[in-house]
Amino acid sequence: MIDLLFVIICFIFDEALTVLFPNSYLMNTLLFIPSLGFCAMILIVRKFSIIDTCLFSFVCGMFYDVFLANTFLLHAIVFTIAASLLHLWTKHLTDTALESILLVIVTIFVKDFLVYLYMSFQQVTEMSLMLWAERYELLTLLGNGVLSFVILFFIRMKDDYLERKALQVRKGEKIEWFKLKSKQ
Repeated sequence: MIDLLFVIICFIFDEALTVLFPNSYLMNTLLFIPSLGFCAMILIVRKFSIIDTCLFSFVCGMFYDVFLANTFLLHAIVFTIAASLLHLWTKHLTDTALESILLVIVTIFVKDFLVYLYMSFQQVTEMSLMLWAERYELLTLLGNGVLSFVILFFIRMKDDYLERKALQVRKGEKIEWFKLKSKQ
């Protein structure tokens, strides 16, 4: 539950960054689309099972679709596909900060590329792949690469806090195993 709340807060920060850095979709300038919520989701679902990964990413995608993107099931499906691919990739990775950042950047590219393919297939855009990569994806990947360090820092702080809290609960348990065993 705390993970979902964290991702939703990151989506809200995405909207705040969108307001602070407005974009022109005329594609005559570079475009930056913040993906803090997606970064948080990707870094959180690394530890989940495949079923939990798919469900969590689908719920996050539905939240993004309904409240932020005004689409229906597009991002829910794209988030689920990207998170499923991530689950396959993370079997071969460790938990270092550099690998986590690279993983976030690659999955943001995959997410944006899947949305681009959908838009091209539905003929919503006639933008060439090179123009998309130059004007849309370049600054988005660079900006989100920097912002993902912040997300990684907060996720690690949250995990450390939850670990300390669980340790306090374990220390507070006053079960004397030897007495329990002798009663048997």
